[in-house]
Amino acid sequence: MYTVSLSSVKWNFKPTMLISLLAVSMIAMSLPLGFNTPLSTSVPNVVKISPTLSGLIETQNGLPLNVIVTTATGDYSAVIADIQRLGGQVKNEFQYVNALAASIPANKIQALAQNENVVKIYYDEPRSIASDIPYIPELDPKAEAVSAILKDYETVTLRPDMISSIEPNNYWNPTAMGAEPVWNLGDLGQGSMVVVIDTGIWAGHFLFGGTSIIGGVDLSPDVGTPYEGWSSPANHWHGTHVAGIIASTGGIIVPEDDLLVQSIELYTGMTLPSAEPYGFPPGYKIIWLLGMAPFADLYAVKVFDYTGGAVATSYILAGMEYALNLKLVEGYDVDVISMSIGGANNYDGRDVEDQLVDYITSYGITVVVAAGNEGPASMTVSSPGSANTAITVGAAATPVQTRVYWDYMYEMLGIGYYLYTSETPQIYAFSSRGPTSDGRLKPTLAATGIMVMSAYHEADYPQEIAWASGTSMATPAVSGAVALLNTYAEYFIPGATPEDYKQALQNGAVWLDGYTEYDQGAGFLNAYNSLVALANDPSIGDVATPLPRFAWLEDISNIPIWSVGTYETDIVDLAPGHKKDFVFRVTQFTGSIELEITNVELGFDLGLNSFEVYIQSAKRTTYAYFIDSANVWGDASFKITDYETTWTGEVTGVVYDEFTRLAPIEAGYVKIVIENDWTSFDNISAHIKIKAKPETCQPGYYKYFIKAGSLAEGQNTGWMSIKIPKNTIKAEITLYWLRDWSVYPTSDLDMIIYWDEGYNLYGATLNSPERVILETPTLLYILIDGYSIYARNEPYVLTIKFTVSPSGSWR
Repeated sequence: MYTVSLSSVKWNFKPTMLISLLAVSMIAMSLPLGFNTPLSTSVPNVVKISPTLSGLIETQNGLPLNVIVTTATGDYSAVIADIQRLGGQVKNEFQYVNALAASIPANKIQALAQNENVVKIYYDEPRSIASDIPYIPELDPKAEAVSAILKDYETVTLRPDMISSIEPNNYWNPTAMGAEPVWNLGDLGQGSMVVVIDTGIWAGHFLFGGTSIIGGVDLSPDVGTPYEGWSSPANHWHGTHVAGIIASTGGIIVPEDDLLVQSIELYTGMTLPSAEPYGFPPGYKIIWLLGMAPFADLYAVKVFDYTGGAVATSYILAGMEYALNLKLVEGYDVDVISMSIGGANNYDGRDVEDQLVDYITSYGITVVVAAGNEGPASMTVSSPGSANTAITVGAAATPVQTRVYWDYMYEMLGIGYYLYTSETPQIYAFSSRGPTSDGRLKPTLAATGIMVMSAYHEADYPQEIAWASGTSMATPAVSGAVALLNTYAEYFIPGATPEDYKQALQNGAVWLDGYTEYDQGAGFLNAYNSLVALANDPSIGDVATPLPRFAWLEDISNIPIWSVGTYETDIVDLAPGHKKDFVFRVTQFTGSIELEITNVELGFDLGLNSFEVYIQSAKRTTYAYFIDSANVWGDASFKITDYETTWTGEVTGVVYDEFTRLAPIEAGYVKIVIENDWTSFDNISAHIKIKAKPETCQPGYYKYFIKAGSLAEGQNTGWMSIKIPKNTIKAEITLYWLRDWSVYPTSDLDMIIYWDEGYNLYGATLNSPERVILETPTLLYILIDGYSIYARNEPYVLTIKFTVSPSGSWR
C-alpha cells in the first residue's frame, strides 16, 4: 500500500500524474483489509450489496425493494428461507442463471447478505421499451401520442384466398423491405411461431382479424392487480404495435379525397385499390397495413406493466426463460423471439441477459433485438442487443412513409417533399451505433423504424392505429422477415439455424451510401434478397463463433487527438440526414474539450437547415451525452470541463443529460457527431475545430491526501479514517483506477463516504473516475469497494484535494 500525505502547496498539483507511475507496481500488490475504525462492523455487508442498492437502503426506511440475488450454486433453498424469514418474497427462481429475484424490506437486505450462498445483491435495474411517438414542437407539445393517432375508419381483413388479388404498394413495410415477392412464392410466414416479449398483444384489435395469436402469458408487475392479462386494450399499446408490424392482416377503408390517400398516391406514384370489391360504396380506397409475415403464429409474453414504464431486469429474464421453456417444456415450436427492449451494459456480450440470448439461440430459436435509441454516437448498442448471437436491428427512415407522415401532421399535401429530400432510406439519429466495446459488428442490419403505422389502442379506444418510431419498430420488421425465412427453410432447407438466418439477412441487405457499417450493419432489410441468399447458402447448419475468452477495447478513434491536441477540418456539402463522426481519446490529463463551428453555409434554406450537434462522453452502451442534440444555425462553440458544459453563438434547442453534464471528463473515447438535420432542405457546410486541452492551474491554497492500492472483486478497503486539515473549506475526493472507460471490460470501483451529514453515495456510479465534493467537512471516512472487476486485481489511486484557508493545518 502507498499512502502519500503532502504538505500545503499554493498551486494546483494534479494527482492523476501518479497513476502511470504507480500502475505497474500496483498490479502485484495485495491490499490488507479491515482498518480499525468505528464503522468496520458493517464492512462484510457492503461487499455483497451493490452501491446503487446501498443508496436505496438508506432512503427507503424499511420499505420493500426489488433485488436480484446471485448465488454460488443453483440450490436456492437456504437463500429462499432467509428471504422469507426476513419478511421478503421470492418473485422468480431462474433456471438458466444462478440467480433469483425477490422483494425484501430495505432494512433487512444487509442481513440477507450474511447468507454464505449469496454472492451479490443488486438493485433490480429497470429496462425500457425502445420506442417513442415523434414529438412535433409545432403541434401541441402535450399531445405527442394524440397527434399521431388515426381513428374511426372502416376496416378490412386479409384472407388467404385474397393474396393473389392484392396490389402491392410501397407504402407498406412488406413492399419497402422486400417481403411481397416472398409472398408470391406462397410464403407468408405460416407455420413459424414468433414470441413477442413486450407489453402484451391486444388480440381483439382489427388488424389481427385474420392473424393467428395462439396464446400468451402475463409475467409483469400487473399480475394480481386489475390490470393483469396479456390481451387487454388497457395494456400499453407498444406490444400490439410491434405485433402488427410482424403479422397484421388488416387494412382501413378511406375516402378517396382523404389527405392520407392523396399523400400515399402522390409519393408512391401508384393508385390505391378501390374498396368496391369488398362491399364498400364508390369513392373509397383500401390502405392495407399488412405485417411482414401476416400468417405467422404469435405468442405474447407480457413483461411490462400496463403503463409501459420501465420494469426490473428480472422481468425481462423471466420472459426470456419462459419463451425458452415454451419450446423445451411445453412443446411449442418456437422459431423467433422478438424483443424491442434495451439497457446499459458494462461488459458487452457477456452480461446475464446477453449470455441468456446465446443460450436460447443454442436451442434453435432466433432472437431479434433492438439496437437501442442511444445514437448517433458510436458504441451505444444496448443489452441484450449486444449479445453475440442476437440479430440486432437499427432504425431507418424511408422516403414514402416519412413524407406521408409529415403531410398528415402538417395537414398539407406535398410538404413531405421539403422535409425529407432523399430518395433512399436514411439511418435515423437516435438509432444506436456500433461497434460493441470489443469490436464486434453491431447492428446486424437496419429496417424501417421511423413513422411506422400499426395497431394502437387505449382502454376506451381499442380500435385505433398510429405512427410510432424507434428501433422498437424496426425490430419486428426483421422478426417477420426471419419468420418468412424459417417457413421456407422448414419446407426446403431442413437444418437451417439462427446463424444461417442471420447470415442470409446480412447477405441480402441493401447497402445505404453515406453510412458506415456501424450505422447500418450490413445494410437495409430486403426479405426476398435474404431468402435468395439462404437458398444459395453452401454451408447450412452454421453456428456462431463463440466469443473469445479475452477481448480488448476496440480503437475507434478517427482523428489525431490523444489526451490533448487540436484538429480542424471542413465539412463540405453534407447531405440532410447524414453525419460526420469525430472520435478521439481523452485521458485523466484532459482538462477541457472545445468544439468550434464557423463559416457555416446553410445552402438553399427554407428556414429549417441546421447542423445537429451531439457530444457523447467516454461511457459506452448507454445514454451519456454532454450534448444530446443542439441545432446550430451559424457560428457557435461548445466547451466541456469537469462538471460544466457551456455553449455560445447561434445555438438553439440544446438537450443534454444533466447527470453527464455535471460529471467529470472520463478517460476513453469521446464521440462528437455533427449531422445535417434530416429535415434540412439542402446540403450544408462549415469549418470545425476540436481542441482537447490540459487542465489549467487554479490559484489557491491546498493540501493533498493520496492513497494507492489494488482490489479484487468482492474486496474492499474497509473504512478508512481520513485526517482533515483545519479550516478546510472544501474536499474534492477522486477515485481513479486502471481499467476505466478507456479499457474493455471496464471495471467498476465505488467510493462510499461517511461524513458529517451521514452517508454519501455519489461516488458509487458508473463514472470513472468517481468524484465527490464535500463542503466544510470535519469528519470523513471512505470505503472503496471492488464492485465489478474483470481482472485478478484492480489498481486504484484515491486522491483528496483539501481547499483550506491560508492558516489551515492538519487536525
